[in-house]
Amino acid sequence: MNLVVSCSEADKQFDRNVIYIWSHNDYEQERPLFKALEFGYQMIEADIHLIDGNLYVSHDHPEDLERTPLLQDLYLDPLAEHIEKMDGEVLPESDVTFYLVIDVKTEAETTYRVLTDVLEPYRELFTRKKDGVFVNGPMRLLISGNRPQLTEDEPDRIAFIDGRIPDIGTGLSSDVYPLISDNWNNYFSWDGTGEMPAEEFEELVSITERVHEEGKMIRFWATPDLESVWEVLLDAGVDVINVDDLKGLNDFLQDKGIRM
Repeated sequence: MNLVVSCSEADKQFDRNVIYIWSHNDYEQERPLFKALEFGYQMIEADIHLIDGNLYVSHDHPEDLERTPLLQDLYLDPLAEHIEKMDGEVLPESDVTFYLVIDVKTEAETTYRVLTDVLEPYRELFTRKKDGVFVNGPMRLLISGNRPQLTEDEPDRIAFIDGRIPDIGTGLSSDVYPLISDNWNNYFSWDGTGEMPAEEFEELVSITERVHEEGKMIRFWATPDLESVWEVLLDAGVDVINVDDLKGLNDFLQDKGIRM
């Protein structure tokens, strides 16, 4: 894993020697946002639902809105305060990009329009495109789940999009789609028990290489939180590890001397 691929927007690089960690359904952790930050994880996911003009953080459609946090309260305001305390950075000791991942559970375009309105007071915290030029911020917004249609030639844009494996080879720019993600179970039967079948490992490596050829990163969701699976992902060159067991993965990576 020694390939470095330049991403043209904002002159950032994807360092294949660095493992990115995606805190899956981060809001379900006992300390949303801050547990992942303490481990130095660079991708934090919040699922949102648009209801009556508000963005609620929840995996399933919330029934009790009074007990369901808003995106601003659980992530945007705490991140703004954290960045101010950290002198304008999210992870001061990290030299890679931090992503706030928004997994949209309601209709894509309508939810995205409301999201951009909600983000307006926080706009300077995000890398964004303004008048056709990228302006750096301490973090990027990545949209997953129900994703809006965004194009490379839009002069003003705050979001990047999480692609899918069928998008490989279709010409989608890494300036809009820096990451390819997909469901592990759609491509592999191995669940971490015993050794991964050779033909499945070869397919994993093939997918990873095709993604890297486009200057993008690769992630799979629904991967079991097992050391055997993490080991295979590393061996195959997968860039982003999707995880719920934040401490377990941290211990595993520290034992192997792998940096994030």
